Amino acid sequence: MYIIFNCPPLPHLIVGGVATFRAGDTHSRRTLDHTFDLIYVISGKLYMEENKIHFTVLPGQFLILPPKRLHRGYKHCDVETKFYWIHFYSTRDFYYSDTTVYSGNKEYCHGKCYEIDDFQISIPQYGLINEELQNQFLDYMKRLAQVKIDRYQNTKIITSTISELKYQQIFYTILTFICDSNIKNTYQDLGKEIFEYLAIHYQEPFHLKDIAKKYAFHPAHIIRCVNRKYGITPLQLLLSIRLSKAKQLLANTTDPVNTIATTIGFTDNAYFSKQFKKNMHMTPSEYRNLYYKKDMP
Repeated sequence: MYIIFNCPPLPHLIVGGVATFRAGDTHSRRTLDHTFDLIYVISGKLYMEENKIHFTVLPGQFLILPPKRLHRGYKHCDVETKFYWIHFYSTRDFYYSDTTVYSGNKEYCHGKCYEIDDFQISIPQYGLINEELQNQFLDYMKRLAQVKIDRYQNTKIITSTISELKYQQIFYTILTFICDSNIKNTYQDLGKEIFEYLAIHYQEPFHLKDIAKKYAFHPAHIIRCVNRKYGITPLQLLLSIRLSKAKQLLANTTDPVNTIATTIGFTDNAYFSKQFKKNMHMTPSEYRNLYYKKDMP
C-alpha cells in the first residue's frame, strides 16, 4: 500500500527517536489523531498490527503507521529489538493507493514562474531499504533521534543537537530514500518474500486474499510481483514447491502416494497425480521406481 500526499506543503517532521525493547516487550496500543509514525528496525523483530493487518518488521525494513488508525504490537518481541522512529504530520490531505502515483513535470510557460503547482508524492507504507544504502539510511535516522527510550532502564532521554531547518532537510532525505528504495525493490523483494512464505507454508490451503492481507497489497499486485520475479502466478509457484517436495518424498521414503499427496497439501489424490504427471511426464509411482534410493542408511 502507498500513502499519497498532496503537496505543497510537504510532510513535516515532529520528532525522531530510538527505542530498545526487551524480549517480551510490545509496542503500545494507540490511535494518533494527526501524526504518522515511521518505524525502522535495525535488530530483532517488531510485531505490529495496523488496520487489522499484521506486519513483521525485520532489520532493514520500515513501516509507516498513519493517523486515525489503531495500531499496536500484536505479539511480544522474541529477542531484544532496537528500532528508530520518526513522528511526522501533513497539513494537506492524503489518501491510500495500491499503486504509486507519478507527478510528472508541468509544461513550462511564463506564468509558471510565479505560480505554485500542486503535486503528489507516493510513500510506501512497508518495505525494505536497499541493502547497499542501509548504513547511510541508518546514519540519517540516528541524526534525528532526539528521544531515547530504554525499556531496560525505563527511561526517556531527550536531546537536541542540530537546528530545526537541518532536521527537516534530513527528514526529506529519509523520505527520498524510502521512495527510491521501494521503486527498485518492490517486485523483486516481494516476489522473493512470497516464495519464502510459500516454501514454509506449502502444506496449508492457498488463498490469495490471505497472502495479499499479510503483505498489505492488492491481490493483483501480489500476482504481478511473483510473475515478474518467477514468470508464473503464486498458485503455480506453490504447485512447483509442492511437487518438488513430492519428488523428495517419493525418492527417499516408502510412504504411499496418497499419504505424500496429503502431506504436501493436496486434498485430492487424483488431482495430485494428474498435476505430477503433467509436470514430470510420468506418474508418481513411475518416478519412485526410477529414483527411489533403496540403499539409504
